[in-house]
Amino acid sequence: MLSVIVPTLNSERELANLLGRLVPAAVDGLVAQVIVLDGGSTDGTLEIAEDAGAEVAATFASALAIARRDWVLILPAGLRLRSGWDGALGGHLAGRGGPALVLGERDGEGLLARLKPAPTGLLVAKAALRGAGPTLDLVGLRRKHGGRTRL
Repeated sequence: MLSVIVPTLNSERELANLLGRLVPAAVDGLVAQVIVLDGGSTDGTLEIAEDAGAEVAATFASALAIARRDWVLILPAGLRLRSGWDGALGGHLAGRGGPALVLGERDGEGLLARLKPAPTGLLVAKAALRGAGPTLDLVGLRRKHGGRTRL
């Protein structure tokens, strides 16, 4: 149903955790493709991506060019997906929902953790990203395409 783009840079631990959370969604057919967007990691990030069967792209434009699905889910490598994220996202797509923010878990429960915005990913139609430049501006994309739906 969707292609996932994961921007990384020296994110081997975070990428391994995120890919592990994507496996059930891939088995269920929600995630059809994972593309790791990395312009130059010097740790084991790229090896983890390749071992997991993810494709690797050096620029955002090239990641979009190899994305095979109509919907793209952009997930920062450090995002910890909430339990049930895949069911909520699948239901949203089945109901012909539009762009959405995918909320991650917060880091901790203290005051400082609550003051920081929750980490988010972005679900957006690939067609809406046509003409995107080589670099990824996830904050700008969230503002432009995030809509009001939060999953």
